[in-house]
Amino acid sequence: MRPLTLLILAAASGWAAEEANGIIKRLTEAQKQNDSLAGEYTYAAETAYFTYDKAGHPNKDRSETHDIMFVEGISYSKLTARNGKPLEAREAAKEEKKLQQTAEERRKQRQANLFHPSVNMASNDDLLALFDNRLVGEEEIRGRKAWVIESTPRPGHRPANDHERQVLSFRKKLWIDESDNVLVKTLDVVIGDHIFMKPGSMVVWEFSKIGEAAWLPVAGVIDAHLQFAKFIKPYVRTEYANSKFQKFDVKSTITMDPPK
Repeated sequence: MRPLTLLILAAASGWAAEEANGIIKRLTEAQKQNDSLAGEYTYAAETAYFTYDKAGHPNKDRSETHDIMFVEGISYSKLTARNGKPLEAREAAKEEKKLQQTAEERRKQRQANLFHPSVNMASNDDLLALFDNRLVGEEEIRGRKAWVIESTPRPGHRPANDHERQVLSFRKKLWIDESDNVLVKTLDVVIGDHIFMKPGSMVVWEFSKIGEAAWLPVAGVIDAHLQFAKFIKPYVRTEYANSKFQKFDVKSTITMDPPK
């Protein structure tokens, strides 16, 4: 290959990386604002569990439906149905008791200053610090244009802690809305051996704008080959479908009256 061609390729690669990092920086700021808006919505989440047969076909084992609500200001998942049928009275009562216990525990944590409304995993910061990011083009998703960025662990980087070891076990692909600078779709492919999912496992999430305000997760799929300690399980598939989004005043969440 000619030297001039190499220089052109290097310049193009550098531009793609610089553009990708700039988009991720804008994503970081936009996502913070979006997360605040998304925290005002409740919704129903249906999860379907599959296992694969010997021919590689997924067979549905069961499904569960949860109401995602707020309890003492934090998101809470309440089981409401199995396989499309409402819970029987006894189990429904247990779920209600669990909810009330959770509310009481969170109230006590708040009084003891141990209550944290959210945890920032700083995944976007990880992308900028630990990955090589490259803008590979744009695609249209649900009628909206999105930047497409591919992120791979930076070669030669030695993980400094367990968090980095887990983060660097993935290769990532992001679709970022060009207008709102938020995530439209994510694809994570396992390439390392430092998590319970084996290489080749994939996690996909899709997001949609709800009520012309917040972007929330509407669908997800996990195709995973699991391993716990020395026990290796066959491939499993989990599908997520969220619906019935409703804006909710987080200041009036479910609470427990303090004991008298």
